Amino acid sequence: MNNIIKSLSDLGIVLPEPTKPVANYSPYVIFKNTIYVSGQIPFKDGTIAYQGKVGKDININEAVDASEICLLNTLALLNLATNNNLNRITSCIKINVFINSTDDFFEQPIVADGASNLIKKIFKDKGEHARSAVSCNSLPKNASVEIDSVFQLGD
Repeated sequence: MNNIIKSLSDLGIVLPEPTKPVANYSPYVIFKNTIYVSGQIPFKDGTIAYQGKVGKDININEAVDASEICLLNTLALLNLATNNNLNRITSCIKINVFINSTDDFFEQPIVADGASNLIKKIFKDKGEHARSAVSCNSLPKNASVEIDSVFQLGD
């Protein structure tokens, strides 16, 4: 069995404080053994780290970093949902990565790999997941990336 908490420590990752919703919705919902995490944008230290369009205002390396920040915000919410016991997560089922990009940006998979690679580093075999990587015309608060996700919860 993987120890997610130990993986975070070994990687030197300190989770941020869970972000508050930017509108009227729950940051996560637990239904049976599934946790649905609402869209997370790249909030870091109380501000949005990357705003604007990928391919114009934001370069691909910054977009990859934004997707990693979104994932860390997701993990902070999962930590809250599991009462500080991320080891209760049995698998990452799916992530959806939305990229605020120009019409001629076609590297969505590279941006999404930022989050996917981090999930796999932290969760190891529990981190295998399905994924969508989609460009869109805009995102809340002009964020460059947003990620929502689904995780399986054990006892």
